[in-house]
Amino acid sequence: MAIENPSKSLAKHLETQRIVDAARSVIAMKGIGGMSLRNVAEAAATSAGSISYRIGDRAALIAAVLDREIELAATARAEWSERVGGHDPVVSGILPDLICEWLDQGAGTRRTSAIVLCELALTAGREPQSLPAISALFEETEGLWRDLLSRSEQGEKLARLIARYCLDEQVFSILLADETDYRLLRHSTIRGMLRSGGVNADPTATQWHMALVERLAIPAATAFDEVFAVPSGSKGVIAEKIADIVVEQGVGALSHRTVAQAAGVATSSVAHHFPTHRDILFAGVEAVYRRMRSQIHTAGARSGNGDIIRLTHECALSALTDPAFRPFAIDMRRRRAENVHALYAQWLGIAENSDRACVQAMVMASIGSGLRTMAEHTDWPDMEELIAGFI
Repeated sequence: MAIENPSKSLAKHLETQRIVDAARSVIAMKGIGGMSLRNVAEAAATSAGSISYRIGDRAALIAAVLDREIELAATARAEWSERVGGHDPVVSGILPDLICEWLDQGAGTRRTSAIVLCELALTAGREPQSLPAISALFEETEGLWRDLLSRSEQGEKLARLIARYCLDEQVFSILLADETDYRLLRHSTIRGMLRSGGVNADPTATQWHMALVERLAIPAATAFDEVFAVPSGSKGVIAEKIADIVVEQGVGALSHRTVAQAAGVATSSVAHHFPTHRDILFAGVEAVYRRMRSQIHTAGARSGNGDIIRLTHECALSALTDPAFRPFAIDMRRRRAENVHALYAQWLGIAENSDRACVQAMVMASIGSGLRTMAEHTDWPDMEELIAGFI
């Protein structure tokens, strides 16, 4: 049997990696839904046939992208362990700095990987068994925090909390990097997350946190009408169909035509009730939120609302390329704990409204946990037990 020349073997490996990195760039710009062998071939300056020969079909290319992200996550894990060295981030007080820098890096040098991770998680959640290796990627990203906190008491639980909070926060750190009020709100949330059940919170901390939430209402305001009534009649029926599309296909699938097909009406009928794309999006977002509020009211702690988790991340990802989505994404980030803060405060054993930053952080960690749960297709955890394990 002939032995392949090592230089040729390396050349093949580098060419394959170049194609996979081109695919990662396309996903970061257009999402997984917008990735095809043709546009990856254009980005890699090769042919679709060459990609098929070296890697396989589109599904094989996505799997190769996942493998590449696992490799890059392992590299980042080693780099951050070396950076922190033998310090205990909790004792030295540098943990908030590390979390903020990790998220900022995700909006900068790690931007492609950060977006691709979210896209892969959403894809795995919608398509069972499509990406079985997704667990390995989550483990690498969570393992980074376990390594950094290996000298800390309760480091394992804290690492789990931080990793899942970051899984939710990262896409907003990318989208809203230029919003000073968002960045301040994020810092407040991280400090709240690291307080033990809010027992050390000063009343002014919540006042500051909620003031930032209100300030973000300004850039979010253009997403909404000043007065909004729950639609009824045929308009209400169409609104529910819009929500169904959001849940089943994602916000990227919304158009007058797709809504008309789902509702079994003429496109002109949809346009009559919802003239613009923004009107369609707003109707779908509000309908999904109404479903969430109803589910929380009836199911409480044992409720995992995958529809809202997908919606918020899809809106944030869509806003990276379509400014029309930005106000919706800002509003979804600012009211992260609006519907459940009283319930979470009860689980945390703190007085309602006494530490809104801590509560918001725990809600976000729960959302990040839910994103992972959907991607891995595991059973939804009891949210009360989940939060209790964080503190």
